[in-house]
Amino acid sequence: MKKKAMILGAGIGQIPFINLLKERGCYVIAVSVKGNYPGFEIADKCYYVDTRDKEAILEIAREEGIDIITTDQTDVSVPAVAYVAEKMGLKGIGCVTAEKFTDKYVMRCYAENAGIPVPKFIQVNCVDNIIDKVSRMDYPLISKPVNSSGSRGVHRIDNPNELVEKVKMSLDSSVDNKVIIEEFIEGKEYLADGIALDGDYITLDFGIKEYFDLPDTYISKMCMFSSSVLAKNEAEIDVVKTNTELVNAFNLPFGITHAEYIYSEKRHKTYLVEIAARGGGVYLSSHLTPRASGVNSNVLLIDYLTENKIANFRNIKLDQKVSCWRCFALKPGFISKIQNVEEIRQIPGVTEAFLDDLTIGMKIGELKDDTCKLGPILFLGNNREECYDAIQKVKDTLCIETTDENNNISGIIW
Repeated sequence: MKKKAMILGAGIGQIPFINLLKERGCYVIAVSVKGNYPGFEIADKCYYVDTRDKEAILEIAREEGIDIITTDQTDVSVPAVAYVAEKMGLKGIGCVTAEKFTDKYVMRCYAENAGIPVPKFIQVNCVDNIIDKVSRMDYPLISKPVNSSGSRGVHRIDNPNELVEKVKMSLDSSVDNKVIIEEFIEGKEYLADGIALDGDYITLDFGIKEYFDLPDTYISKMCMFSSSVLAKNEAEIDVVKTNTELVNAFNLPFGITHAEYIYSEKRHKTYLVEIAARGGGVYLSSHLTPRASGVNSNVLLIDYLTENKIANFRNIKLDQKVSCWRCFALKPGFISKIQNVEEIRQIPGVTEAFLDDLTIGMKIGELKDDTCKLGPILFLGNNREECYDAIQKVKDTLCIETTDENNNISGIIW
């Protein structure tokens, strides 16, 4: 008899898991709010429910008699997956552990207790007496919802005059009216990805990130990932070490992780920004981590969930590659020209270009958060220089233009 696997979410990020589950003979049930999501088309059965609604999902899971529940590339579903698994006695990471990986305040408290550097921080649910509450913190500050994703509600605060307004903006983006305020750490931002199985953990890659040059926004335009064995300098080595120590301190029994850190050269420390118990988006866990490290964490996780297979990390020899995704933006208006899409796919180092959804006449809005950027284009090389060279060739070749209501023509914002 087929095992029944429930996956929370039906967006593009869930497709690799759905396909892997079906390849292993599972009957796949997708749960998500209604929408034009590709997961609904390939799942065996669908339910239109908010993936944060734990009780409703538990009721469906019991009615269906599921054997497996999981999610990927989305934080909001992680607590519900843990809750249902705990209630039904299925493989899960536990509700307490799920909270460590989804609530930024809880996350910082546990990290601080484990000796992992974190900025000075507080949690607030209103702006009453807010200046007094941050009086022991040094500007600039960062405010962010405790449970947001995709850069929503993240604001830099340079002085007390901006404090109330910026915190209110973060509160407006919070689903439970809770915001973290923390000191801004000067340094280079790094990413790290890995996988835990049966209580053992390995960091597979580390990455660097670049942002669009927009005021008071943190919208990433590129992430480049190197196999963790390529960590050479002090910062890279410390990021890989800190990531492994953090996940082990959080006692993650199994699962893919995706984390962000800031390395302060002044203090020679790696500070936690956030960590999630799921694969990174923008094709990271499905494409980029396997290509950089040679280890497909998606396959390892699904094999563990379906067949209880446990990889021996000590026998794994990581590849030494570099992979990356690159996105772009367009000025508001309507797309009036698209040229050389097929040509960029032929550039050495380009592995995929996800541009088929762009069409002449398509309306383009303001670049407000990570959901508004376009692409991505994926790259693979033996080192960062090869990836950067391929990115430059794409920038020199691809031509997309928008025309606004005043007939002003604009090109790609890289």
